[in-house]
Amino acid sequence: MNELSGNEIATLLIPTTVTLVTTRDGDGADKVATIAWAMPISHEPSLIAVAIRPGGQTARAMAEAGCFVVNVLGADDASVAMAMTCGKKQGVDDRLAEAELRMREASQVDAARVEQAISWIECELVESRVHGDHELFIGRTLVAETRGDLDENGKLVPRPALLMGQRGRFGHFEEGFSA
Repeated sequence: MNELSGNEIATLLIPTTVTLVTTRDGDGADKVATIAWAMPISHEPSLIAVAIRPGGQTARAMAEAGCFVVNVLGADDASVAMAMTCGKKQGVDDRLAEAELRMREASQVDAARVEQAISWIECELVESRVHGDHELFIGRTLVAETRGDLDENGKLVPRPALLMGQRGRFGHFEEGFSA
């Protein structure tokens, strides 16, 4: 048996979907961060929670703007490169440019979304609170869109999403996987 601590414990709950959270600061500059901890916490109303390092430029901009977009990345090499670049804590003055993100204005919030994403969820900030070394932002879904298709029963057939295995290790479910 191996006893785990700190961030090793989080690896017990992975894989998780890799997302880029985007928002806009008070000066109109778009901000982005790679987030592996994003999850729905309510169906009605639709609420999405994301955990991010507090005090960083993206977290400050989210609190200031009162909104954010959760951009789900597809399972491809370009998405891995985007996730790695946007996940750097320091040393990137303009993550959007370095990651070669193509941005498009969101439809319901004052923020941009990532054009290369396979799905995106535009959220109005409901609350935020620091828990240990992360800040939990909870957003009410205003609109969610996907490039996925619907099956013959009207159910979503999602495109393969990029999954976080461990820091810097990624994977995906194979197409056609079903339980």
